[in-house]
Amino acid sequence: MKIKISEKEITHSIRSLLKSFGIFHWKVYQTLGSTPGVPDIIGVYKGRMIGIEVKTSNGKTSIYQDNFIKNINDAGGIAFVARSVDDVIEKLGLEKRMLLK
Repeated sequence: MKIKISEKEITHSIRSLLKSFGIFHWKVYQTLGSTPGVPDIIGVYKGRMIGIEVKTSNGKTSIYQDNFIKNINDAGGIAFVARSVDDVIEKLGLEKRMLLK
């Protein structure tokens, strides 16, 4: 039986990871009138904008989210969908900065 992890729990884990690496970031809270598709977590890493769209293992992105991710990447930023902290470690190349035994 696979344990279901909520988007909120994944977001918390990712933000904890980013904080532990000293990566400037913030959580975006969508409200009425917000721009559609803005990633859940926005930040700056090595002088580049980052956008992280958090999804559960079976969560789907909207066309707005797909377009926003594409626009960030096309503009020179780093944007992606993360379903776990492992995705963030991989996409930002953080494994090089981790102490592994």
